[in-house]
Amino acid sequence: MHLKTVYVTVGTTKFDALIKAVASEAALEALQSRECRKLILQHGNSEPVPADVSRRISQQYGIQLEQYTFRPNIEDIKASDLIIGHAGAGTCMDILTNGKAGLIVVNDELMDNHQQELATQLASEQYLYYCKPSQLAVQLATLDFASLRAYESASENMLKFVNALDELMANRWSHSANK
Repeated sequence: MHLKTVYVTVGTTKFDALIKAVASEAALEALQSRECRKLILQHGNSEPVPADVSRRISQQYGIQLEQYTFRPNIEDIKASDLIIGHAGAGTCMDILTNGKAGLIVVNDELMDNHQQELATQLASEQYLYYCKPSQLAVQLATLDFASLRAYESASENMLKFVNALDELMANRWSHSANK
C-alpha cells in the first residue's frame, strides 16, 4: 500500500517521543519506501521539527513536511492515506469514522495509561495497528495497512465503542479510588 500522504497527530497533548520517532532516519526511510511525498505533522504542545531538519527531510527523502500546533484537522484526515497518532479516543474515532488506515502510538510514559487498553482492543478487532514510539519505524516498514478492516459506523458499533470506553473509564476510576 502506497502512503502518499501521512498525517501525524498528538492531539492536545505533549508527546515528544512520537514526534522524534516519526522524524527519525529509520521512519523516514520506511515512509520513503512506501512512496510518501507529504508528511503533515500536528505537534500540539510537543516540540516541532526544526527548520533545518525539515529541509533535510525534503532534500534527502523527497517528503514535504508541513507542521502546525493546532487547527481544524478534518481536511488533513480526509487527504491522508495513513494516520499516525497518539492513542486518545478522539484520534481513534477519527481514524475509524473516516475509513483511514491507522497506526496508533501508545504513550507509555503516562501513568494510569488507558491508551494501551484502547489500542489493544481496536487492534484485536483489526481496525488499526498500534506500537510504542521505539517500534514506529519497524512497524511502518512491515505492516500491511491494506489488511485492516473497515469500520462500519452503524449505531450498534458506535454504542459498543462508547460502552467499551465507559467500562474502561469506570475501571480506571474504581482502581484509583481503591488506592
